[in-house]
Amino acid sequence: MLKKKSTIDKLYLINKKILKLLDEEIALIKSEPSLDFSALSKNLTKKLKKEKSENIDPSLIKSILFETLTSTLEYNNEKIVYLGPKGSYTQEAAINKFGTQNLYYSVNSIKNIFFEVNEGRAMYGIVPIENSSNGIVGDTINCFNTYNLNIVGETVLDIHHTLVSNCKNVEDIKTIYSKDIAFDQCSIFLENYHLNEVKYEYVESTTKAAKLAAQNKNSAAICSKLASITNNIPVLFNNIEDNKNNRTRFLIISKKQTQKTKKDKTSIIARLSNSYGSLINFLEDFKKEKISLNKIKSHIVNGRSTFFIEFEGHKEDKNIENLLSKHDKEIKCLGSYPKEVEDI
Repeated sequence: MLKKKSTIDKLYLINKKILKLLDEEIALIKSEPSLDFSALSKNLTKKLKKEKSENIDPSLIKSILFETLTSTLEYNNEKIVYLGPKGSYTQEAAINKFGTQNLYYSVNSIKNIFFEVNEGRAMYGIVPIENSSNGIVGDTINCFNTYNLNIVGETVLDIHHTLVSNCKNVEDIKTIYSKDIAFDQCSIFLENYHLNEVKYEYVESTTKAAKLAAQNKNSAAICSKLASITNNIPVLFNNIEDNKNNRTRFLIISKKQTQKTKKDKTSIIARLSNSYGSLINFLEDFKKEKISLNKIKSHIVNGRSTFFIEFEGHKEDKNIENLLSKHDKEIKCLGSYPKEVEDI
């Protein structure tokens, strides 16, 4: 008993020191609000991983640092709405962006995320904008056309699918639940294990797929690792996606505006006429104003060509102000925000 008490006392003193150091770290970060959070996180993680440690896994260093840094951000303890249900990839992206110290809740569609933020029930919403395998998310573009909300940030999530099941052997699986897109993204794995011969049940979310697989015998699901934890169902195989570089980029939407930083990105929607040369003439003005384009994607909205365009800089920059002013009837500016993601 004395030995146990001695161990507890030692652990108490260690954690007391940790708390004091964390308090100093958070106070230092808060004292400099102009710090680039993304660059700070990357640089510190890179340096700390070089430090030799016998008992700490490098991934744990990143997690501890991330939670400490996110606790200092202005959106800490704010309501954040994501595309559910619980255990979805969007929830995983939200946690990766905002940390765990927030008030999260889910809705069942992208449109409802915009609605909740627009009504003021959530301060921030997180919506998918593009996937490296499947391109632009049309529902998100459509909602940007409908609602006047601002993009205030971005994040990217590596999409790793798992096969989960209560079956101990693959041969016992008779039914697989998942979204249609998840089946498509795991076709090679499914074929290699002859799982393309079993019954596919298409559902609206991979989280629901995990729930159904947990409830039904001889069944499995393709879902995220978070969904497997949420529904308490064992993972048979990890990383079963065909494309190991499968990534989804998400945007943070809000009624708020962002302040200008040293490295910003601006997103717009351009509704151009169908006349000959309209796009070329429009893009010529980017060249005249020396604006570097990052992305241009076409999307049809109500039968009319709409272009989702992203470029370097902030809407308050003089050259961007000139562009937006000249084409104010054709452009809807979605927001300027700190650039954290390169093109996926």
